[in-house]
Amino acid sequence: MTRHNDADVYADHAPCAMTEIVRFGVLGPLRVWRGRDELDLGPPQQRLILAVLLVRPGDVVGADDLVDALWEGSAPASAKNLIHRYVGTLRRVLEPDLPSRAAGRWLVRQGSGYVLRVDGANADIVAFRDLVNQARTQSDDEAMTSYVEAFQLWRGPCGEGLVLTSQAKDLFTSVNSEFAVAADAMGEVALRCGRAEDALPILRTITERFPLNERIQARLMLVLAATGNQAEALMVYRSTTARLADELGIDPGPELRSAHARVSRAEQPAGHPAAATVTRPAQLPMDLATFGGRQTELNHLRRLLDSGDPPVTIVAIDGMPGSGKTTTAVHLAHEVVDRYPDGQLYVNLRGFDPSGLAVPPTGALLSFLAALGVQGDRVPPDLATQSALYRTCLAGKRMLVVLDNARDREQVLPLLPGSPSCLVIVTSRNRMTGLVAMEGARPYTLDAVSADEAREILSLRLGARSAEQQQAVDRIVEVCSGLPLALAMVAARAATYPDLPLTAIANELRMGHGNLDALSHDETRGVRAVFSWSYQALRPQAALLFRLLSWHWGPDISGRACASLLGVTVREAQTALVELNRTRLVTEHVPGRFMMHDLVRAYAMELSMEFDEPEVRDQAAHRMFDYYLHSTHAASEPLMPHRSVPLTAIAPGVTPESMFDDDSAIQWLATEYHVVLMAVTQAVERGRSDYAWRLAWAIQLYQHYMGFLRDWALTAEITLEATRAAGDLRGQVVTERSLAGAYFMLGDGKTSLQHLYNTLDLINAGGWSDEESAYVERNIGEVMITGTVDVPPDYETAIEHFDRAYAHYTKMGHVQGVAYTLEGLAVAYMRTGDPERSIDLLNQALPLHRELNDRTGEGYAYARLADTYLQLGRLDEAAAWLDKAIDLHSKSRHRLMEIDNLVLLGDVRTAQKDFEGAQRAWQQALDVAEQFGALTTVEELKGKLGPFRLSEPDDEE
Repeated sequence: MTRHNDADVYADHAPCAMTEIVRFGVLGPLRVWRGRDELDLGPPQQRLILAVLLVRPGDVVGADDLVDALWEGSAPASAKNLIHRYVGTLRRVLEPDLPSRAAGRWLVRQGSGYVLRVDGANADIVAFRDLVNQARTQSDDEAMTSYVEAFQLWRGPCGEGLVLTSQAKDLFTSVNSEFAVAADAMGEVALRCGRAEDALPILRTITERFPLNERIQARLMLVLAATGNQAEALMVYRSTTARLADELGIDPGPELRSAHARVSRAEQPAGHPAAATVTRPAQLPMDLATFGGRQTELNHLRRLLDSGDPPVTIVAIDGMPGSGKTTTAVHLAHEVVDRYPDGQLYVNLRGFDPSGLAVPPTGALLSFLAALGVQGDRVPPDLATQSALYRTCLAGKRMLVVLDNARDREQVLPLLPGSPSCLVIVTSRNRMTGLVAMEGARPYTLDAVSADEAREILSLRLGARSAEQQQAVDRIVEVCSGLPLALAMVAARAATYPDLPLTAIANELRMGHGNLDALSHDETRGVRAVFSWSYQALRPQAALLFRLLSWHWGPDISGRACASLLGVTVREAQTALVELNRTRLVTEHVPGRFMMHDLVRAYAMELSMEFDEPEVRDQAAHRMFDYYLHSTHAASEPLMPHRSVPLTAIAPGVTPESMFDDDSAIQWLATEYHVVLMAVTQAVERGRSDYAWRLAWAIQLYQHYMGFLRDWALTAEITLEATRAAGDLRGQVVTERSLAGAYFMLGDGKTSLQHLYNTLDLINAGGWSDEESAYVERNIGEVMITGTVDVPPDYETAIEHFDRAYAHYTKMGHVQGVAYTLEGLAVAYMRTGDPERSIDLLNQALPLHRELNDRTGEGYAYARLADTYLQLGRLDEAAAWLDKAIDLHSKSRHRLMEIDNLVLLGDVRTAQKDFEGAQRAWQQALDVAEQFGALTTVEELKGKLGPFRLSEPDDEE
């Protein structure tokens, strides 16, 4: 079967006629063409085999490696036969006329493995690598041509859309990292040879895929500045800083700060990152008070540690899910903690998190370095240097490091100390053979506990009841298959119902055991039996909530969101959650927020697929969208009252959050921010563009206030594409205008105006109201009065647009719109040399904001009055208005405006010769900027504060 497609991915590299060659593409979604016909590559596992072979072109890939890539430790007995069958099918797809048992041209068996014979003429990944290698040996100008040609082959992340195991994901991630390395090299060459314009569109695309890669973001800044886009370069710094703070909790590293300094023409302090005085961290989790069993394993591990020659530096504990790896590792660590007086470091690497979001090594290193006393501004920018600094900090120390829930050797390797006096305990579901072979780790596998140890675990948790009902305990031990997680869940059930005989619990478990045999392999049958038994004991409403929770897209969920998911009252949801928490099917990991173990979630999803009709799941998703949409709108309301958010009619059973004040609104938005962004993505994937653009619009104000500008732009881009595909003109109008705002804040005035003009075209096509036109006319005016690098200010044109907006708003009686338009006109008139008229217009806007209780808008008016009075030289009045603006924007949590106002206040104090006051204002602005990572003024403010610090001691001395 074929699909016709006109896209030529890399036809220029093919010397053969289009009809004679098969072309392979994996730099993006996996696609293969014969001539111009796209081939149907079959089911997901068959496609994955071809993709694995394609990213290792010319290499013999063993059948065992392919089995691991497809099934990751849970392969069926017939796995190799299936591999052979898939390969045979692929051969027939690639070469339909191939005679039986012929070797074939492309996919060839070699020994016990397979090889895909491709080159740069027919495989995009080979062509890309060839061009990049070629560029490294060429002159700068020739190299740029090769790099540009190479990146034309890139259609997105390698193997995009494939369902990957963790082993396969690592393989494709390593290919993706080649793009970042090559893009950085290309940017460096472009700056040397004056071809920054050629590199810019490529770097824009690549940096969006690597938002936390400080090196590539820094390169984009320098290329932007070289092309005259200094404002956007500063915005890149601003958005990257915000993302680093939000997602990793860190400040930007030296490379990113250096790029910022070069862009803003500020001096970068000399010197290199160095370790501060190492402090004594104590991060080890609490030991389990009821820890039992595992004496044989612990005795073996103790003997390992006591052997001493050579000293054991790494212990790698592996075992199946639920086998108690973490509790055993933590218990062992507490036993030996006195041997390591310099402290303990601990991190949960989340290697098998259901979301797929494992902790990257750099994230763990940044946490460790902070715990060791390394200041944020001294942390190097790249992983290798961070790891070296970490080893330097631990050199000669006696430190205990626990790396819990690791995925593989690559995740662990940068976190290993170099000192033989330190001990690392690693836990993983995978056997860390690479760590054993290459780093000398001592492996130990935790199997199921023995029957006697299982009885001990229950005895520690149940006390006398266990001794009094031995036969029941024996039956429980048999069904739990020696898995500590299963035993802990049984004990939780028994402790919750102290009057329930253990014989009743044992009978319930035995009745549920047989139903699970088909759900998984034998090793996990016991723990799944416990899940089944715990599930069967639930009342109907708690059981339904348990099943539906598996479809919730966030890492955790609140009680009120659970009520909406289930379509019941908050009280009913809380009752169901208490039941689920009591049976340990969910965990209340922080007060009021609940999460599932990944195995429990997988089990709940299986149940939901079996018992819940598709419309039940769809209705639950509908209620979730309504909950997050209406709650986000309610939380945004205190930030800017009367802001128009187009809402859907709320579905029955939805109980959104309401009655927010400023503090609770910001707290809710901060807690749920990533869940809301995931809701936008889910809405797009489910074909619900109506929810996607409404959710994106509702969260936009928070993104603006907190400086999450890149998130704002990306969210709007996703929703705009969805609304276009759905033919949703109303959604397109709102999203085009939102995207214009994001690009304006990012300093790209030209793109911003293009989106605004697109919006006007859509409004005219839809024949909509004055309100839509008024918003757009006002936004165009705001771009014109502010100006960007690529769009110089045009005050006369701005006034024309503001006048049209004012007429529309006045006709509608839209008080808030009138107020903001008056402010825009005031700025325009001030810039054209009519400050008195500006003051008059702002004085007209102020009572309108007060009437609406719009403190943000009132703060804007105060700040603009201050700016006007500063231009007039009326400094005392300017300072007074700024004090009011700062107070309002601080209370409304508008961090960008708060920082801007403080910077301006410092300028006013300087004009007043009040240098201490200026220093206080700028220092306060710097504190806010560094705390929230929300503005590019950090280096600028350090420059302003520099002269005041000349007499202070040098930190380096």
